[in-house]
Amino acid sequence: MNPADPKDCDALDLRPVWREQYESSGPAWDRAVEMGIDPAQLLHNLSLTMTERLLQLDEMTRLYERLHGAALAADAGTPPTSR
Repeated sequence: MNPADPKDCDALDLRPVWREQYESSGPAWDRAVEMGIDPAQLLHNLSLTMTERLLQLDEMTRLYERLHGAALAADAGTPPTSR
């Protein structure tokens, strides 16, 4: 698969599947689906409490920091540090 090739990207377009699986909840919902937002993930995130959302954000931030540190270390040719 080549992400630069539009034909390959079209094969990953799940919007028709989402439109079939999830009933429209109005224009904002339809716009989100058209923008490529996964309705299952959206519904899951909406079901989380504020605390759960903050914990999820904290996890993603820690992952980003680890990956970013590893990428910087790889660019510099040094082993990444662990946290």
